[in-house]
Amino acid sequence: MFVYFNAEDAQVKLSIDSNVVGYADNAQQLANMLSANNVTADNDMYFSSDVDFASEEGFATDDCAHAIINDAVAML
Repeated sequence: MFVYFNAEDAQVKLSIDSNVVGYADNAQQLANMLSANNVTADNDMYFSSDVDFASEEGFATDDCAHAIINDAVAML
């Protein structure tokens, strides 16, 4: 399973095996999407460079998208 995150319009975009699953603006939404798609903390997860520069994608800071992703994975 290829799990991939992007930052887009102040939301984290989740794609699994090149299919867009959805968008989340908080960790709980993202964790729900991950869980619904049988993603666990043991899966390899990747992110685009736009996650590193999230402020350019509408987030308050560059750290915001990473925080959502990290918090969501911690909920799994």
